[in-house]
Amino acid sequence: MAKTTKKGSKKDGLQTLQMAYNDVDASITTNGFLVGKIGHKVTLTISTTTVADDTETYSFFDGTDLLYQIRLVYTSAAKTQMISAERVA
Repeated sequence: MAKTTKKGSKKDGLQTLQMAYNDVDASITTNGFLVGKIGHKVTLTISTTTVADDTETYSFFDGTDLLYQIRLVYTSAAKTQMISAERVA
């Protein structure tokens, strides 16, 4: 099991199901990061390893607090083939 500092929910199964139900389209879903909370933001920084503009770093923020970063490295600036994806912060 992965190590985490996230605390478990105090909601029971029925409460969880009710919270996952979307009245707008009658679906059971979970919100994505951006729509889950006002103030969430994702930024993109393009950088270079050994090939110009081959690396994208996505930073996920809650307000001004950096939550985590995901780095994608591609074989070229065209970004048609990914070499790796990694959480770096």
